[in-house]
Amino acid sequence: MMMALVVTLIGSLPLLFLGNGWGKWFVFATAPFMGVGLALMLNTGTSLISDVLGNDTKSGAFVYGCYSLLDKFANGFLLYWLVASYSEDGTALKWIVSMVPIGSAVGSAIFTYIGVKLYANKLQKISVGSNIIKQKQRQAMAEAAKAAQAQ
Repeated sequence: MMMALVVTLIGSLPLLFLGNGWGKWFVFATAPFMGVGLALMLNTGTSLISDVLGNDTKSGAFVYGCYSLLDKFANGFLLYWLVASYSEDGTALKWIVSMVPIGSAVGSAIFTYIGVKLYANKLQKISVGSNIIKQKQRQAMAEAAKAAQAQ
């Protein structure tokens, strides 16, 4: 997550200093860094969901679907509000475009750190517990197959 934070900072911070002259083309150099940093954050969040789900295949699709739907609605409403409120103010848009990704990166790094520190042992037990249950089910099926062959 720290890598996502650093890459997002590299891509977003220079956007504050872009002007109306030739410097405005510098956005094409910073956009890939911003995109990579935001993609790293998104993939980390998605992988954390899979850590929570473990081997629960029954509710996995529902959880990922809800996550995706809420993500799309939140981004859509935020973009609608920002464009409706600040479409005429270029300075405000420059600050928003550079500071929102940085704030998201810092927030996600903090929440990921807190989640790992507080819940890593619980997540490990969930994953190990589901593996142990599957192993016991396989052993029971193997024993039942041996008993059926013996008869």
